[in-house]
Amino acid sequence: MSQTESLGDKSDIIQSIEDTENLRHVGDKIPTGAWLVAFVALCERFTYYGISAPLQNYMQNSRDDPLRPGALGLGESTATRLSYLLTFLVYLTSFGGAAVADGWLGRYSTLSLFACIYLVGTAILFATSLPVSLDHGAGFGGLIAAIVIIGIGAGGMKSNLSPFIADQLPSSEPRIVTTSRGERVIVDQEITLQNVYSVFYWCTNVGSLSGVAAVLIEKYVAFWVAFLLPLCSLCVALVVLFLGRSQLVKPAGQGTILPQAFKALWLAVRGGFKMDAALPESDASFISELKRGLLACRVFLPWPILLLCQSQMSTNLVSQAATMETHGLPNDIMSMFNPITVVLALPLAQYFLYPALRKAKITVLVHPINRMALGFLLESFAQASAAGVQAAIYAAPPCFSSPLKCPASPGGSLPNHVNVFAQVPFYVFEGLGEVFSSPSTYEYAYSEAPTNMKSIVQAVFVGMGAFAVALGFAVSPLYRDPLLVASYAVLSGVMGATALIFWVAFRGVAGRRQAVEEEVQG
Repeated sequence: MSQTESLGDKSDIIQSIEDTENLRHVGDKIPTGAWLVAFVALCERFTYYGISAPLQNYMQNSRDDPLRPGALGLGESTATRLSYLLTFLVYLTSFGGAAVADGWLGRYSTLSLFACIYLVGTAILFATSLPVSLDHGAGFGGLIAAIVIIGIGAGGMKSNLSPFIADQLPSSEPRIVTTSRGERVIVDQEITLQNVYSVFYWCTNVGSLSGVAAVLIEKYVAFWVAFLLPLCSLCVALVVLFLGRSQLVKPAGQGTILPQAFKALWLAVRGGFKMDAALPESDASFISELKRGLLACRVFLPWPILLLCQSQMSTNLVSQAATMETHGLPNDIMSMFNPITVVLALPLAQYFLYPALRKAKITVLVHPINRMALGFLLESFAQASAAGVQAAIYAAPPCFSSPLKCPASPGGSLPNHVNVFAQVPFYVFEGLGEVFSSPSTYEYAYSEAPTNMKSIVQAVFVGMGAFAVALGFAVSPLYRDPLLVASYAVLSGVMGATALIFWVAFRGVAGRRQAVEEEVQG
């Protein structure tokens, strides 16, 4: 983002296309409120990944397991189902959080409420993971209560944080200002929004690095210490929300539109899937706004496929690493190369790549649709990389296509002779795909959604994860040796085809924005 020395005055407002010839477009200064929301998002992700990273071992393995840390001894199947339950609850309850924010409390009060709920669930998990609690059999009951309460709290926060950070931006028309270096530039609200969501996504990925600390603490100290870390992080988030409230723009709730929206949608279905069929019983302006919201949601259709691919990081890629030579590293630590890639690559894209392209008047990545399509394509490359690594594992001794399950590896003690760092290209492609796809989707959803539907539209985006979980359950029987090469290859092909179909379907939207940008830049 380019920093400007002043906001300009009324005479700086753009009067004609000629005024903008040869001037660069830059983003405005990010306000303090947006930085505060970004920090709260960092703390929320720090909490979530600090909980989820050690949770599988906590549930799956027993306290007396000589090889791996554990607590409850529920076994792999039960632990995996409970992990899916937590993920599903987060996605599902995001709709409730959005409805509360848009309809009644507003986003600030809703965030504070669900952060408190989140804190209660995290406190229960921490308290029941203490050795004295486990000794008295409180671990399992505490786990179930914590999963439900954390799922509600995290879902409510997730659907409101991304629109709330954009709420902090003042509405303004493009204007010409002079930078501290004496250059006249156009301050563009669209670029400001793009910058804000890049900062937001960068912060969430910094927060997700808590998983590194959590898995090391679980291994070398104790689970209760690992869960204490995210509990403290959430306390910090609540303190920031409270102390920074005077710096935050807090849009009020505007009354729930859901009953009216559901009625209009039902009338549209009965009228041949045409929204105009609801006009006799609904206000024309409301139907117009509802159409805008539905159009904004169309870009989310590929996300269940994308999220299914990304879910490999916390499931099959962890299992894949366990069949490789890890040289003493925890097999679940390799996934940290994903957020590390995002943390490094996102600023490079935002502050060097995009400005350089704008300066060269190359507008292919101006519109978020094109950036999303590129992100989907990079995700396809990631799955192809996973297929290649799996093929190398199957080709390596001692167990070839039955890793850890042959006489040469008694008790699964000897992995196939493939270095675990062969997974790094997967996580790099994965991270690069997120750099282009995720911030762009947040940006598009907020900018295209009607004012009274911004949290709802973001909740639809988050809710795509519920479909991804369902897809994961449906295809899970295919995730077994010796079918894994084919599984990754199919995911790669489907994701690649999805990227192409998405770009063909929405290139007209991107093309219109690109034409305007080229006209404005002369």
